Amino acid sequence: MTTVEKYTEQAETLKKQGAYAEALETYVKAIQLDSSNSRLYRAFGKVAYLMQDQKLAVAAYLSALHIEIAKIEYYGLTEETEKMLVALPDEMKETLPKVGGFIIYYDTNTLRHLAHAVADFDEEAIRKQPKMLAYKEIYAAELTEDDALYEETLKQFNRTEDEVTNEAKAFYIPVGKELAFSWIKWNELNSLDVGKLYFP
Repeated sequence: MTTVEKYTEQAETLKKQGAYAEALETYVKAIQLDSSNSRLYRAFGKVAYLMQDQKLAVAAYLSALHIEIAKIEYYGLTEETEKMLVALPDEMKETLPKVGGFIIYYDTNTLRHLAHAVADFDEEAIRKQPKMLAYKEIYAAELTEDDALYEETLKQFNRTEDEVTNEAKAFYIPVGKELAFSWIKWNELNSLDVGKLYFP
């Protein structure tokens, strides 16, 4: 097991124990050793969200997307990613600021996380649309990876997993896509120094 893997495992354990500050610090150690690993930024973002740190969570998800796009721009298409690009409808390809941006259409989970990190902290929007509170609480329970808490929260708000999935498809993923297209630093894709590009 590499040092990065050890830190990642420690951070996951700490997160499940609810020790979010320690988990975040441990992910920072892993990122310092493997700063172009988009998975680490996604994991960091989830913990930042659970700590109610919106800016850190948003920065982490944008960093993850930036890294994936930048790698395609720098290294070019692999056999697998070329198939993904070819499968994308022409009208979607035409909207891309850079070719590598096509990966945004496939990384819907990161888009979902990004949207939650923005929408769930908008108190006015939640007041206007009370159902957002239910999805916020269910999402937070999901991030804890506590299955019992997740099931309990679904019951509390009288929602099914299918309803949560459908809400993600109808609202959170499209919002995340709009945010990503607006906030990714498209002119900085030659750099993987996402710490300087996105973090406050």
